[in-house]
Amino acid sequence: PASLLETVAGALADSDLYDKAGEFYEEMGQLQRAMDSYVKGHAYRKAVELARRSFPAQVVSLQESWGDYLVSQKQIDMAINHYIEANVHTKAIEAALNSRQWTKAMQLVDSIDPEAAKPYFRRLARHFEENAQYEDAEKCYVSAQAPQMAVEMYTTANRWDRAHKLALSCMTEAEVAMLYINRAQREESAGNLREAEKLYLTVKEADLAINMYKKARRYDAMVRLVSELRPHLLKETHTFLAQEYEVEGSLREAEQHYVAAEDWNSAVGMYRTAGMWEEALRLAKYHGGVNAAKRVAYAWATGMGAKEGAKLLSKLQLLEHCIGVAIESNAFDQAFQWADAGCPKMKPDIHLKQALFLEDEGNFKAAEEEFIAAAKPREAIDMYVHNHDWANAMRTAEQHDPSAIPAVRTAEGQAEQERGNFGRAEKLYIDASAPELALQMYQEGNMWEDAVRVVERHLPHKKADLISGRNKAAVEAGTGGNKADYLNAGRLWEQSQEWERAVEAYLNARKEVLTNPDELEEVLLYAVEVSRAHLPNRYVGVVRDVVSRLKEVDRYEAAADLLVDANQLDEAIEVCMDGKAFDKAKRIAQSSGDQGLIQRVQKQFHSHLVEAENTKDLIELGHAEAALDVLSQRGDWDKLWETAENERLSDAIRSKYAAQRAQELLESGMSGRCSIDDAVEAAQTLRKQGAPSGEQYHELYKELTKRLLCATKIEEEESKYVEGVEAMREVLFKVSSAVKNLRNTLGEDIEELLMAVHYVEMMHEQQDCDLLDLALKTSITLLRYSSLINSDKLFYTAGMLARDADHPNLAFVLLNRYVDIAEAIEERDPSIIDNADFASATAVPFDDSLPARDEQYLTEEDMRSEVRDWVLSVCGDPDISQSLPAAGEAEGTVYEGLFASDLATCIVTGYPVPESELITVNNARARRSDWNAYVAQMHKCPWTKVEASPRY
Repeated sequence: PASLLETVAGALADSDLYDKAGEFYEEMGQLQRAMDSYVKGHAYRKAVELARRSFPAQVVSLQESWGDYLVSQKQIDMAINHYIEANVHTKAIEAALNSRQWTKAMQLVDSIDPEAAKPYFRRLARHFEENAQYEDAEKCYVSAQAPQMAVEMYTTANRWDRAHKLALSCMTEAEVAMLYINRAQREESAGNLREAEKLYLTVKEADLAINMYKKARRYDAMVRLVSELRPHLLKETHTFLAQEYEVEGSLREAEQHYVAAEDWNSAVGMYRTAGMWEEALRLAKYHGGVNAAKRVAYAWATGMGAKEGAKLLSKLQLLEHCIGVAIESNAFDQAFQWADAGCPKMKPDIHLKQALFLEDEGNFKAAEEEFIAAAKPREAIDMYVHNHDWANAMRTAEQHDPSAIPAVRTAEGQAEQERGNFGRAEKLYIDASAPELALQMYQEGNMWEDAVRVVERHLPHKKADLISGRNKAAVEAGTGGNKADYLNAGRLWEQSQEWERAVEAYLNARKEVLTNPDELEEVLLYAVEVSRAHLPNRYVGVVRDVVSRLKEVDRYEAAADLLVDANQLDEAIEVCMDGKAFDKAKRIAQSSGDQGLIQRVQKQFHSHLVEAENTKDLIELGHAEAALDVLSQRGDWDKLWETAENERLSDAIRSKYAAQRAQELLESGMSGRCSIDDAVEAAQTLRKQGAPSGEQYHELYKELTKRLLCATKIEEEESKYVEGVEAMREVLFKVSSAVKNLRNTLGEDIEELLMAVHYVEMMHEQQDCDLLDLALKTSITLLRYSSLINSDKLFYTAGMLARDADHPNLAFVLLNRYVDIAEAIEERDPSIIDNADFASATAVPFDDSLPARDEQYLTEEDMRSEVRDWVLSVCGDPDISQSLPAAGEAEGTVYEGLFASDLATCIVTGYPVPESELITVNNARARRSDWNAYVAQMHKCPWTKVEASPRY
């Protein structure tokens, strides 16, 4: 019965036999109580089996509890699989590690999140490291993102290659360096210097290794590293070590390092400072040779008394040498002491050297005494002469060397001569029994009267020679003489066959002396003849020299003949052309047969004619275009056109000059704006003489068109403005025809200019024929050309025509805009203009450019006021519409021209043409009614200007 089973189960539970109780509960179907009993009794196997059958959600938690129970019972290895079944890997890993199942632990750690796995990898790594399983330990350290610990492991194990390889692959260069440096410093502190060296050098920190040995005073190792890794610092290192040893008193070691540093002089100085002169002498002699040893011996001896020093130097056989060194060092007292003690014969030389020293120092009195002591009075005299101390020089000579007295006076005379005191100099020369020096002084200074006086008084036998020399000098200097003098001078040298001097004598002739060109030419030709006959190497040079002088006196043809004789035809032609002797230049060029020379002469002659503005000769030579250039530069345009007509020059040439004239007229204004009369003349000139179609002229046409079309009202009334427009229209029509095949902006620009001028001409013709409706429409069309015609003029003209044609609404809109533009011109502020009224007028462009105040169409204020008053008078009229109609409402009305259209454009008015009224005449399209109205009055085609009749 169930009660019995309940009683038995309770009793079993009370006896802690929970697993048996659970079986009874399970048998009774009380599954939860059975589960509780199994768990309470740690019968996890039965609990898990029951859960799988009836409580599958509890299987995982039961597995974890089973594992916890096994761990509590020290059955850690058995708990691992239960933790795995419970999916609690951390407990499984802990269990594996605590039970020392390392392989199992490794497998489990690999399966969890890398961040959570780090501490476990480190524990595994430490285990593998302790058991010398370095590869496994490395893997764990790397997985734990602690490669530096793996590197540390390898360095501890002295596996440097593996450590370095791992460090480079897992760490930055800076981290590797710091790791190795820290380890090296620990090795250094422990005294393992070789190990520390390896670590420093592995990361290329040679300086740290060198410094380590330096601190440890392991200088041999320090030098070894410096020589291998820092050879450029080896000398510096040896010097440092030498200084260290010197401070310590280890002089032998210091010597070795000084020598190694190639600084044996410092080693010598070290021994000298220490008073070890024998060592210093030994070292100097071995490394520096005899001269270095002598310097040491000198220093050694100077530190002793005079007798001891002389004795030492005599023993070393260096006494005379060291006395010489003392003299050179200006140590004269030392030199005298050694000489007195061991070498008296050198005392005069010491006195002489000291005298020279004192002279350089400016102590002349003491120097004199030393010169006298050295038995050298002449040197003392020379010293005073050199310093122009004539009194002391004379005193010394009188006291010690009377034979030097004439020399002193001569030197003083030369000094007075240099200062220009010729009288004083002459007296001194005479007192010195040297009158020939006085004569020479006066000859060199061209002071011939004084020279004659000296000769007559002291050297009478030289008078004839003096006079001859005076005349010859004047000729040779080119400062005096006549033709005969120059010829005689040259012939004298010729007679002695001194050809060079003969040539120079003839070339001394100058135009300033021989003022007669014939005489100068005659003398210079002798120079040419002598050089040609006897100095062939100088011949051409002499010819060129003579030519340059002949040119100075306008003897160009004679000069050219000399160059021809010397076969210098190029230069001969140049000389002829310089002298404008073109006929002779032509003959020389033609005789040479050289076409280059012939063309050169022709070109130069042509340039000469142009420069001289000799149009007659230019035309006779066939250079008509050059003649036109001259006439254009001269501004003689009537003569130019007459010449072009007479010479029947081509249209191309005539049109070129027409464009040049037009450009000149266009630029004739004082402020960059030509007068309207000049603009009209430019247009008429282009029409009459032709207009070139080249691209370079299109800017001219544009500027000329703008100047014409931007004429003010007063300019239009006071000039032949309409005739200018007609002429410009004809010019542009022809140019446009010439460039019509150009499919580019160039042809389009010309066409725009043509159409603007065409419609202006049409508007004036229509006004003249009282065709006001057509004129109004044409003026509306012209609003499109605000880039060529000032906006104020366009809106004023259209507005007034609208008013005259009885279209008050349109007149108000147009003239109201004119008033805004006029105000903007006065204020110089385009922002004043309100574009709202014309925003819908798609055929009317907005242009912010404003003309100058004096260039606006109505220059008089009263005329502008009249328009302003009319606008104000009608603005309040309710019958006046102050806005434009819509584009759709404008079709067929006068407003139609304000809006863009895809229809054909009428050649008469510029308005759109409906298909029903379109006619094509002479390659132009027109509205039939407008064509007929115009042709009925004008009897000509509006486009081609040929005779025409209405089309019905």
